[in-house]
Amino acid sequence: MTKAEIELREITSENVGQVLRLSVADDQACFVATNAVSLAQAYVYPECAWPRAIYAGDALVGFLMLEILKPDHPKAPDGRASYFLWRLMIGSGHQHNGYGTAAVRAAIAFVRGLPDAHALKTSYVPDKPGSPGPFYLGLGFVPTGKVDEDGEIELSLEL
Repeated sequence: MTKAEIELREITSENVGQVLRLSVADDQACFVATNAVSLAQAYVYPECAWPRAIYAGDALVGFLMLEILKPDHPKAPDGRASYFLWRLMIGSGHQHNGYGTAAVRAAIAFVRGLPDAHALKTSYVPDKPGSPGPFYLGLGFVPTGKVDEDGEIELSLEL
């Protein structure tokens, strides 16, 4: 496998410990929740959370979680399916190898195969050095003009 080739795998009893130990660099912790918090949210919201471990070959390199709202979900906008990149993190020792880009592209490909997939949204913390905003903009996401309750800027990628 080349560095940028990844696979999104289910989190199981065999890899959950590794996923929980994986973390970003200290100066990036303000941009993404820990994997423990993310997995707790996935447990509490099983109807919409889609957590996945990011592997390059046999090496765990990151974590990704989508929010998938079916049209009948109370939070679904206008009764339409909605897809949101809820979490993305690449472990501190695995960054700058193309894994984040590859993981987002894999998530986009997955969402495109789902019903009523018109856009994939995400958000980021603005105005801090190291913010992932430029990363998402470079992948084609564009600002929607919305800012969430935490001050994060919402982005959307038309599918």
